[in-house]
Amino acid sequence: MFKKTLLVMALILPVLLAYAPGASAVQVQLPGSSIPQFVDPLPLLDIQGGPIATAVFPDTTAAPLEIRMREFKANVMPSTFVPAWGSYNGTTVWGYRMGAAPAGVQGTYTGPVLVTQRGTPTRVKFINNLGTTYSSQLPFWKTAVDQTLHWADPLNGEANQCKMDVQPGLPPMGDCAQSYIGLIPAVPHLHGGEVPPVLDGDPDQWFLSAAPNLANYPSAKVHGHTYYSQDKTPSGNYSIFRYPNSQEAGPLWFHDHLLGGTRLNVYAGLAGGYLLQDPLNPPPADLDNPALIIPMVVQDRMFDTRGELFFPSSGINPEHPYWIPEFVGDTICVNGKVWPYLDVEAKLYRVLFINGSNARPYNITLDNATAAMYQIETDGGYLDAPVNVTSGLTLMTGERAGVIIDFRGVAPGTNVLLKNDANTPYPDGTPVAVGTEDRIIQFRVKENGTTTTPTLVNFDPADVPAPAIRTTNPIVRLPGTPAGPAVVKANIPSRNVWRTRLLTLNEVMGAGGPLEVLVNNTGYMGLSSDTTTYPGGVRPDFTAHTVRGVTDYLSEIPAEGTTEIWEIVNLTADAHPIHLHLVQFQLLSRQDFDVAGYDTLYQSLFPGGAFVPGFGPPLNYKAGNANALGGNPDVTPFLLNTPTGPDANELGWKDTVRMMPGQVTRIVVRFAPTDKAVGAPDMYYPFNPAAGGRAYVWHCHIVDHEDNEMMRHLFVNPKAGAIRSFVMGIDF
Repeated sequence: MFKKTLLVMALILPVLLAYAPGASAVQVQLPGSSIPQFVDPLPLLDIQGGPIATAVFPDTTAAPLEIRMREFKANVMPSTFVPAWGSYNGTTVWGYRMGAAPAGVQGTYTGPVLVTQRGTPTRVKFINNLGTTYSSQLPFWKTAVDQTLHWADPLNGEANQCKMDVQPGLPPMGDCAQSYIGLIPAVPHLHGGEVPPVLDGDPDQWFLSAAPNLANYPSAKVHGHTYYSQDKTPSGNYSIFRYPNSQEAGPLWFHDHLLGGTRLNVYAGLAGGYLLQDPLNPPPADLDNPALIIPMVVQDRMFDTRGELFFPSSGINPEHPYWIPEFVGDTICVNGKVWPYLDVEAKLYRVLFINGSNARPYNITLDNATAAMYQIETDGGYLDAPVNVTSGLTLMTGERAGVIIDFRGVAPGTNVLLKNDANTPYPDGTPVAVGTEDRIIQFRVKENGTTTTPTLVNFDPADVPAPAIRTTNPIVRLPGTPAGPAVVKANIPSRNVWRTRLLTLNEVMGAGGPLEVLVNNTGYMGLSSDTTTYPGGVRPDFTAHTVRGVTDYLSEIPAEGTTEIWEIVNLTADAHPIHLHLVQFQLLSRQDFDVAGYDTLYQSLFPGGAFVPGFGPPLNYKAGNANALGGNPDVTPFLLNTPTGPDANELGWKDTVRMMPGQVTRIVVRFAPTDKAVGAPDMYYPFNPAAGGRAYVWHCHIVDHEDNEMMRHLFVNPKAGAIRSFVMGIDF
């Protein structure tokens, strides 16, 4: 299959003409190989200049914590960097910042890291101070906003005329052919958060930095149609979210989730950490001490010869003039610094990895055989015991991993590289460039007692047998998973799995390569592309869902308190990190299947006997397969070999998991809190999972994919009679 070589060409274009107002005339790409490495120390993320241990923000009657989305300068490039002309005075970035506008050039754009406690809600006021495309000095927000995608579209409301007007194989016309000019929309999403849907930061909850000019744009809106703020403001440039913090402890993070623009806002720097602790179920020793945790947000980037961010905006298909299927940079940043170093000693270190890249996966290793690495956390919290991942820790975009790195066997004076050898796209794409993309950070091992980097004590992951981490609350094992109960699906009181969904991952090809990517061959709004078979694109097996006059069509409508098995059939050539909002789930298995055989049958079931992109599943979603919901033919006759269980470090709660090409990935999804025992009578959330009539989403976390249709809504029917302790109040 087409391996996206054109994408690589697009990413290495030496010159990008930036024609919009406020942009420089020419942006010349700087090869990553010419940037000095390991010049400056890793920025240790903090809160308001203090250690993250001090950053517990309870919900009180006082004003909420204010976090502003701002544009500023940060010292991303090495201190020895010399630009093509003039002197380096920082890189223009966006970031979440507290307090007054940053004075001078900042040390990093990443963060802040909030430390919160289970049982104590946290109230945050996110304020959009990003301004306009005229005022911004970020070149790519002037050149890479693709209005032919289904995107926020502030000037024209929800009609998204550009998306409807684009014809396959033809270039867009008029305004659709231009990048967006206007106020910049944004919306924060608490990734991994067990929160009501109105607090989720879904893609349609965006808000602008100011009110639009209604005289020139009478249909413009200041908010997306699912916008919410606790104070019920009808026109503000902010949202107040009161997070319940009701879930188990875990390494959450927050990032922008703008419809059709996530790839741009995250690339600009909108990402921060959210560590949730559980004081009633703490891990042993120092594992939960935030003063000892070293967050490492790993991202790939590109730069121009002035040290500014470079984002390619030459689309590979005429239908989307600026969208590229995957952004892959040639430079690695950690905590907003290009190839930093960290002074360590021959001791143990507690590290939290967050893959904050747009599309790049990482397979993380250490280049010194005497160093070791142990994973202690997955996306949804602590593992029961450490798992040795020295041979490689694979993280796709959106995934997190808490690890302990053991330098005790490394001689002082030794430099140890944290390496990456993951192909992009994963697993069979382009290999990493040796000397640049294969390097993440350098550890400099010093004599003991000579550094200030916080070390871990009183817990040794190398002990035999492995020491327990979750000593008071071991992971609840879901049906069918290793160590979990057997699956019982009969419609009797003892059943523990209510249904199976069989869903597909699809890539639609255009003249130049990928045109869009879909889950279950269905677009974000749930309308079919075949208006002959389905008048108006409305499928009778989908359910209309309207919020503030905007209607989409739902297919995934689970009931609160139930458990489902989702079987994801990957019909694309690449792995996708699939992320579900609201829930943490558990990986059941992966299994090979006869792709050609299944695809032949699959395509034959569409009208005309050939695949119809965006049609939806070929069969009736609810009745087309006796064994599973989803509208796809049974994959059982095409299965190969035996199922492979989760890797040892995947035996925990996940909200994002890689789904490999040529495989069926099975996950067990329970729409209830993670610490409820299987069969518990109170299998419901402390909040209404359908508050305000809202839905969640599930999507690929390659943000370039989710920006172009690889995302669907997920509506959870609330359980009747549930006793809620967290009340949202009246929506507006």
